Amino acid sequence: MKRYLPICAFTSIAAIVGLWILFYIRYSMDGLPLGWDTPYYVWRIHSAAASGAVSLVFGLRYYNFLYPTIGSWVSIAGLDAFWVEAIMPLSLWIVGTLIIVAIVRSEMHDTRASMIALAAGSTWFGFFRLSADLHANMLGLVLMLCGTWVFLQSQTEVRPQLLALKISGLGGIILLSTLAHVETAIFISVTLVLALILSLWRRLISIRKFAIILATICLSVLPGAIIFWLQQQWVASPLQGRLPSITTMALAAWLLYLGPVGLAVLVAVSTVLFLRLMRISSPLIALTISWLWLSLAIGLAQYANPSITPFSERAIILMPTPFLAAITIPRLSAITRSRLGALKKLTSQLKGIALISMITIGGSTLYYADIGPQFYNTSISDSASASLRYLQSSGAIDVRKSIFIVSDPPGQAGIGEHNSFWVGAFLGDHYTYLGRLDFLMAGLETPFADDQSAQVSRIFFEGLPINQVPNLTIVYIEDFNSPAPLPNFFLTFLQPLGKNVYEVNRAAWNSSLIIIPAYSSLFSSNGAWYWTARNWTRSGSSLELNSTRPNQVATASVDFAAPQNATYRVVLRIWDGTPSNPISILIDGKNSTQLTYRGTSTAVNATVFTGSLAMGVHTLTLVVENQPSLPQYVSLDYISIEQ
Repeated sequence: MKRYLPICAFTSIAAIVGLWILFYIRYSMDGLPLGWDTPYYVWRIHSAAASGAVSLVFGLRYYNFLYPTIGSWVSIAGLDAFWVEAIMPLSLWIVGTLIIVAIVRSEMHDTRASMIALAAGSTWFGFFRLSADLHANMLGLVLMLCGTWVFLQSQTEVRPQLLALKISGLGGIILLSTLAHVETAIFISVTLVLALILSLWRRLISIRKFAIILATICLSVLPGAIIFWLQQQWVASPLQGRLPSITTMALAAWLLYLGPVGLAVLVAVSTVLFLRLMRISSPLIALTISWLWLSLAIGLAQYANPSITPFSERAIILMPTPFLAAITIPRLSAITRSRLGALKKLTSQLKGIALISMITIGGSTLYYADIGPQFYNTSISDSASASLRYLQSSGAIDVRKSIFIVSDPPGQAGIGEHNSFWVGAFLGDHYTYLGRLDFLMAGLETPFADDQSAQVSRIFFEGLPINQVPNLTIVYIEDFNSPAPLPNFFLTFLQPLGKNVYEVNRAAWNSSLIIIPAYSSLFSSNGAWYWTARNWTRSGSSLELNSTRPNQVATASVDFAAPQNATYRVVLRIWDGTPSNPISILIDGKNSTQLTYRGTSTAVNATVFTGSLAMGVHTLTLVVENQPSLPQYVSLDYISIEQ
């Protein structure tokens, strides 16, 4: 113990810190923190430091506010929020590892198990992934690990006064964890309940103690569960009470999240269970088995209900690899078959376990160094960072009296919300509009076919003081919007401020003539549509369909806004190509006209609708027939809506 454990401890901490330094040297840009969600936490830390923790708590509706609150206290003490985000996750990773070792050491009293827990804990994918950008999750996990330690101690405590103290501490830790990250607190609380039931079934705990601990867990997690339910109702309200449908995890994602250690441990668990080398003989084993079952059950549940995929991913990430390793690997020494004699000798000796630990740490470090860029990177371009630094230092705008417009380009749902987080990280609290400028100027929400984009758009839109929009500055950062690069006709109403930042010039905005780039404004499509840069276009790229052997009717829809009840003329700027399948134009689902090509090989303006439209959102749809003898061909630059 005295020889090997300190060496393993030093090696594991050095590996964690070394990885962290490596990631920041290789992937951080201008010292910005790493991770996709990290700018959100920087923003909230700034917000809490500027407006106070109470204001933050109310603003977040009591939901997962503890991490940014603690970060704001550190920030007020003198450490910049960007540095807080660089240091706190690393510290939580180290502390979490030490807590796991302490749990295993106090419950198993086995030096070999402690060293395995140290190696598997320090290289746990759960810590690696949460430290990247899920920092509230990380704090919630570390707190619940503390609660798990107290939970296990409570089951074996026989002194009434200490039992009452430990159970009270368990309740307090769970309650605190719900303020850090309620989903993690609920997940591990359910694990504790399942472990209690399993322990009662195996007669490891009395009925009286079972009832007391169960009541404590349920009462402590109840306030957080209520907050979580209310939060989910609020999140689901933009989609009429449902959560966004998200792509489920592929097999490759399972392999990635489990990692080499997780896969090896699952093989070890299967081997130990098959050979009947493990019984549920202690509260720790009951806890670990319950945790494993729950992780797998929630992980598989996504295939029945894709809307819970984010929760399923977290459940797989939090598979209890360190505890499984500590329990199963030393038990392999009990295998007596001759062909596994070398394994028995290796796992029965302390130096053999130390060797396994060092190999685990070294191999996992190399693995994480290889996959690190998938999670540890600065998710902002140099030019976007320069734009935000310019606004931060120049005072060119009053942030609290401005609206930042952002886009979700086709196929990139979530990027607009992410860019809004970066605005908050640099500039603090602000208003954001997700979508197209013409909809904002008409006082309308931009429609999206993608659930995630539609959800975020509605949340941002409902947060706008819509009656005050005419008095607010609309800020347009080129890197955060589509189309890119900026079309020249946008410069008629965008006034440059500096560093690719523009202010919308309301006096120059012409609501009677709106030009909509087609490729960046596609609402929905069916068929082999794509977009590509063309010299003849004015928007930069054209929305195209080019199929010589059509096998289906192709459709493409673009929404547009009518600012008021009036007569409008809709014109398409298209490339007049060779004769092809008929192209029908629909306005709000009704046939308007049919396009025909003359083969001039020039850009032409084709009027496709003239008539009255009511104020609001309307849809233009191109329907391309699929006659086998003719190709399908469309090359569309932009759509103009003229009043």
